[in-house]
Amino acid sequence: MAPSRHISANHKPATLRSPVLIPEVDTARLLSLRVALGITVAFLLTAECALGSRFLANEIITAAEARSQERSRMETHDDLLLRVERMAPGFGGMFIEVDGRLAVYLLDTSRVSAARSAIETVFGPSLTAGGVRAVQGQYTVSQLKAWTERASAVVLDVPGVTMVDVNEAKNRVTIGVEDDSRTQTVKDVLSSLKIPREAVLIQVTGQINPVDPR
Repeated sequence: MAPSRHISANHKPATLRSPVLIPEVDTARLLSLRVALGITVAFLLTAECALGSRFLANEIITAAEARSQERSRMETHDDLLLRVERMAPGFGGMFIEVDGRLAVYLLDTSRVSAARSAIETVFGPSLTAGGVRAVQGQYTVSQLKAWTERASAVVLDVPGVTMVDVNEAKNRVTIGVEDDSRTQTVKDVLSSLKIPREAVLIQVTGQINPVDPR
């Protein structure tokens, strides 16, 4: 007969260790926090991308506007002549002679080298390839330009006047009229504008009809 086993009153049967369970409510809370954090990060990333795209779009638009403004500010031929004068004071215009040389009007003909350098900078070296000759000028380009603008504001309203322009080949302002009968009227207007009569050439051009754009 097997010996009987006596169990002490203080003895508890051995059991497996129960796992530590996280309360269900805490688990749910952690899950909610993780989801919320994920949503926040995703929102921040999306906002960053959106803002970056908006800034990039703004930069593209700004660059396009700058190019458009630059095109609208394109220099005219007279503007280029004024640039030459700023670099070579006393410059009054230029023209190409029959032999291919560039004749340059200067108030001080000894400054022809400076004028040549300025012309090559603004217009390129091909213009002076045939040589340069200084011609005594009486007026600067800026003077002729100012008188042209002053005359245009009034003279172009005179019947029979066809044009007002800087004539750099003559170092003068040229005013065109349909016929010689308009000449005296133009002279009277010029006198009231205080434009030197010697600075203006009045030229008969005949009637000038506008070009049909079609």
